[in-house]
Amino acid sequence: MAEMVLAMGIPGKRSVEEASYLLKRLYLVERETMRTLGGYLVNVADWNLKTQLPRHIWQDAQRADALRTRILELRYPKRDVDQEHDEDLLAVLNLLIRCKGDAELLEGIYFVVKRALAHAYSIYLETADLLDDAPTVSLIRRFIPEIKEQIHDAVELKAQLETRQRRDAGHAQTTDEGEWRYFLMDSLRRIGGVLGSNKDRVKSPGAASNVSIEADPLLAVRPPYEPPLVPVRDPRFAEARYHYPIRPVSKFIERQVYAAINHVNEIWAAEIPALVMWRWNDMPWDFYLDCARWAYDESRHCLMGVRRLQAWGFEIGIDYPVIADHYLAVSGQGELAVLALLHAFEVNGPYWKSQMKTEFENQGDTSSSQDFDYDWADESIHLAYGHKWVLHRLKGDMDALEDLKEQVMDDWNKWVAQARAVWDYEPFLSRIDARIAAIEGEPNGSRHG
Repeated sequence: MAEMVLAMGIPGKRSVEEASYLLKRLYLVERETMRTLGGYLVNVADWNLKTQLPRHIWQDAQRADALRTRILELRYPKRDVDQEHDEDLLAVLNLLIRCKGDAELLEGIYFVVKRALAHAYSIYLETADLLDDAPTVSLIRRFIPEIKEQIHDAVELKAQLETRQRRDAGHAQTTDEGEWRYFLMDSLRRIGGVLGSNKDRVKSPGAASNVSIEADPLLAVRPPYEPPLVPVRDPRFAEARYHYPIRPVSKFIERQVYAAINHVNEIWAAEIPALVMWRWNDMPWDFYLDCARWAYDESRHCLMGVRRLQAWGFEIGIDYPVIADHYLAVSGQGELAVLALLHAFEVNGPYWKSQMKTEFENQGDTSSSQDFDYDWADESIHLAYGHKWVLHRLKGDMDALEDLKEQVMDDWNKWVAQARAVWDYEPFLSRIDARIAAIEGEPNGSRHG
């Protein structure tokens, strides 16, 4: 019996109010790291990092959502889960997006904050009443392995970055990256870490910060982050003006290849919902949850195309273009315009992607058919997301929604027509034709999944 009591924890060591306080801090960290990764995605250069981050964003959103639900259960009828956060902790989290490049993004998010977060979850478990707080314990036990896996991914990605850096520039990690990590570690330490100090727990919500982070000299050379109007692409990729050529398609293999190229370039459709989740900080929680899923789905569609083209021997960004031409067409008009353009394209997405699924299936290409089958399912969800949130930003004005969709589609058509007038898709066209000829010459063919 004594062993059973011990296994359940010692009663009386954490009240509901104390548990709620800690979970609210954990929720804030999950939410803001998710939003930071979203806001910086459009500025990420390394292709492997750009395509992996949306999965982490989605995972972060799932954990944040579970915490948020649990906090509301514990604090009922209080509904302040999205308000009155600790200003010191929020100030540190707001620093993360002021990183300089991909390596510092990994340093700050993963090697400082996510490591501290995993440790904080472990502390919560060690000090929890395993009976009274069992629903929370069950959640956190699942969270820790996932965060550790994300950190492992980041270690591998950082190693790849450093290998390329040594090869291209003759040096490894820069001093600035180390300075950035230690600055963030010290800033987090000064506020009592992710869980805060005991005295913080009795501080009134929303109290003025006593930690003067902005006064640090390191930040003087780091202006507030502003997302680029031209989405960053891997510097190894060849320059392009648009992603899809206008030419007659006479062979099925050409149809397969160009459909896959279109899929790869859907990375722009991941960058947009990720960006708006950072840019718009005053939205209902469901918006952030939907955007995280939306960005993850679009990155999956991108990787579908990468997988098929790799199987045919294409080198990404060299044999075919990767460029955010849709984004470029209206980025100067702001995030709402680009989100509306994404929504406008998805109005017909479920219909034409279901046609693609059937076409490829009838031709025996099971790989492409399956990809478009899942893409079709995703697009049906995204259509609802776009309608809901663009309309929300337009304060429910349906006429304004339709007018905006028409305007941005017209802007896109004009933009791509001008791009095609000055650039003829070379050298990619020649490379694609050469690769297709090689595929056709391979024994037994390689065009079907």
